[in-house]
Amino acid sequence: MSVKDRNYSRVTTRIKAYARKTPFADTKPIFTGCFACDTDDQTSKNLYGSHIPRELVAFLKGMDEKLNMILSLLNQGSIQDDFPIAAEVIEISGAGLQFVSETSFEVDDNLEMALILSQFPLKVVGVVGRIHRMEKIKKIPVWVVEFTSVRDIEREKIVQFVFQEQREQIRGSKSEANR
Repeated sequence: MSVKDRNYSRVTTRIKAYARKTPFADTKPIFTGCFACDTDDQTSKNLYGSHIPRELVAFLKGMDEKLNMILSLLNQGSIQDDFPIAAEVIEISGAGLQFVSETSFEVDDNLEMALILSQFPLKVVGVVGRIHRMEKIKKIPVWVVEFTSVRDIEREKIVQFVFQEQREQIRGSKSEANR
């Protein structure tokens, strides 16, 4: 990651990712996440504001969550078909990420990746990046990717994920300190 992109916070994590090699670093990712996923709160407010009994609203929300889980599982299989290289992201920021994989790469390889930020509901972002370097941690190759093409909405989801993970880590460290 270049010096100009160091203004993004980064966080250590463990998320699944799927990748495929691509010849161009500046192509737009073909995979985009769920654009309607952020409308859940507004839909709930509209239901509670209507004259529908609260019990029915709770039932409909439960059905919606179950359908989301089923669709998430079905979509994950589709992602694995399109992106055959499995990876595990161990650090992420708005500018890039670090991952491990059983597949070998070369520096300057271009990858298109689908990052699974959340399993249920399925929250996936698509990015294109270039392998910047390889580091060895405990004799395991860790590939460092610099994003070269990310839609603004996808980068915003990554940044929100980073802040959420940082909050969880801070809460976890505070609760351990209070023991």
